[in-house]
Amino acid sequence: MAAIGIIVGLIGAAVGIAVGSVGGLVGIVLGLWGGSLGLLPHLFPVALIALGIVWLLKGSNPAQVAGARADHGVATPAPSPRNPR
Repeated sequence: MAAIGIIVGLIGAAVGIAVGSVGGLVGIVLGLWGGSLGLLPHLFPVALIALGIVWLLKGSNPAQVAGARADHGVATPAPSPRNPR
């Protein structure tokens, strides 16, 4: 009977260790998530300011502007072989 009690006690201890470890990891994840959500109102304006500075320093790309594109539908005439210059 003592051996059965020892085996059941060891099984219970192993289950307790596993459940405690999983619970601890879930607690760590939820704590980090809550901390990051708490910092979000403070970091959001900083991120917007950084993106604005990058946008201002980078400038616009003329190739991406719709009004600056050249009209590719008009072809230039080929040079005439009768009038070589």
